[in-house]
Amino acid sequence: MAQQGPPPSRSGRTPTPARRREAEPAGRYSWDTGPDPAQEEEYPPWAGMTVRPNWAEEERQRRAEPPPEGGEPWPSHGFGGPGEGGLGFRRRRGAAKARRTRLQRYVWGGAIVLVAAIVAVTLLELGGGSHPKPTIPGLITTFQPGELKTVPRACTSVAASTLSQSLQGKPTSLAPQPLDGKGQSVCDWTVDAPPVYRHMEVTVQAYAPSGLATGNGSATNAATDAYQQAMQQKINPPKSTHMPKATMTQPGHMGTQAFAALQVVRSSGNVTDIETVVTRFHNVLVTVVLQGSHTGRYGPVNSTQLYGGAVAVARDVLSKL
Repeated sequence: MAQQGPPPSRSGRTPTPARRREAEPAGRYSWDTGPDPAQEEEYPPWAGMTVRPNWAEEERQRRAEPPPEGGEPWPSHGFGGPGEGGLGFRRRRGAAKARRTRLQRYVWGGAIVLVAAIVAVTLLELGGGSHPKPTIPGLITTFQPGELKTVPRACTSVAASTLSQSLQGKPTSLAPQPLDGKGQSVCDWTVDAPPVYRHMEVTVQAYAPSGLATGNGSATNAATDAYQQAMQQKINPPKSTHMPKATMTQPGHMGTQAFAALQVVRSSGNVTDIETVVTRFHNVLVTVVLQGSHTGRYGPVNSTQLYGGAVAVARDVLSKL
């Protein structure tokens, strides 16, 4: 029996088709075929097909070889060709940095110009400029003769006898803090003595000149605008108020303008009569709201008495202007 020797050694790499290196030009490397398997080191079977430890070294060796005569230089693939040392990459990076620097200069320059413009406009508005502030021709910005800057206190402008008669009882008063200083005064009175319930609020308001007012913007025009707006809200109440349209009356011989509006509000068996009287004297509006309730322990309300009481209170306030 013939003695069998050890089995032939097997490479961990799979057989590779025959290379056609002899067809390649001298000194050129075939990217299709890869390195010559005859020059490759044998690896154990567990290394697998994907292990190529010499590939980077072979690449550097290939780049160190001069290109064939008349041939094109080796491609750098972004890492720089032989002898370049990555010069193209550094040039591109330098150009990008220069572009970013120019962009930053433009942005900061624009921001500085914008801030300077805002500061200049602010100084002009505050009077820092040499030119006076522009004015609208014909616009009135000061109080005119007959117009009032302040108003009397509402709580002390109504006589005690007028209060007791209008409210049908002895009232208690409350003076809320005015919102417009001495140009406004508000006072409330209440009578809660079943079967009578009455509540009244008096507001005295002096209007100032305003560029938003119609005409020349005078204080009187501003008060006239407020008077017209109050009237329209009674004739056609906004839907958000859920108030009924008012019955309008024109009181005579009271201020420059005056109207009275009666609204009857019914809700869940409760009835509330609200009488509003608004009168204007130059730039001052006097508003009186007198209401009575008819529900539970409280008896019916006479709308004629409400009207007469609100008008009497408005006349007392007008006499103090």
